[in-house]
Amino acid sequence: MSGCEARDAKKLVRSPSGLRMVPEHRSARSPFGLDEPPWVPDKECPRCMQCDAKFDFITRKHHCRRCGKCFCDKCCSKKVPLPRMCFVDPVRQCAECALISQKETEFYDKQLKVLMNGATFFVTLGTSDKSELMVCRLSNNQRYLVLDGDSHYEIEIIQISTVQILTEGFTPGGGNTRAIGMILQYKVPGSEEVTQMKFTASEDFSCNKKLSASWLAAMHKVSKGGKAQRRLKKIFMWGCSVALKRVCSLRSLFYHYFLFKDFRALSLRKQKLWIIVTNMTLALCSGT
Repeated sequence: MSGCEARDAKKLVRSPSGLRMVPEHRSARSPFGLDEPPWVPDKECPRCMQCDAKFDFITRKHHCRRCGKCFCDKCCSKKVPLPRMCFVDPVRQCAECALISQKETEFYDKQLKVLMNGATFFVTLGTSDKSELMVCRLSNNQRYLVLDGDSHYEIEIIQISTVQILTEGFTPGGGNTRAIGMILQYKVPGSEEVTQMKFTASEDFSCNKKLSASWLAAMHKVSKGGKAQRRLKKIFMWGCSVALKRVCSLRSLFYHYFLFKDFRALSLRKQKLWIIVTNMTLALCSGT
């Protein structure tokens, strides 16, 4: 058993939102995971936060398991799988969160499975002229990219800084180019030095080419998610600078805060940090 697989044991826990199958060790948690949100207290939501219906004996309140807000049954009736929070069964979510979760479930059911099944590539490390045939796959806990051949590598997903998909030509119908490999850049833990790896699809068998192309497409999907997270970080830093310089307008602030579509996809910690910055900015603006 490899080092990254040694702590894959999971346990069943019961939370107010439902049953969850979570890693026994927090260090083995998937980088794609989300924390459960705090629920809006019942006393703070006398009305539905979507349609403004008043809660009473007949119109009962329900909490969305993804955002923690209060809704009536009509606005929070969908039960959708939420794999990023490790729920065993589909859970109640508001319409907006349900749409996000449905897209993520497709990612878990398709792209992640392809990555975990693995594919074969010729791997070149750094500036070396020699390549090695290796099986590349995502670890069971989704934290590492595991490469097995004569050599063995385990690259932590969160240390990957750049993923560049290599393509060639056009399809006969004049469609998209075909993925033939990728260039990966990552940092070794404890070092600021960036290491580069080049992956080239094997041309030996047509079936392997198809498998490699599917694996590369899935990796591209993951890398786009990573770019989105880095974009969120830049916007967060923008919010900090605005707050410190005291030069933002309320209209601009609310535009970036409420219309930013990826806000709910952030971890609970990042949501809280953004809210702190927002409140600080509001206080500074109101004091001018």
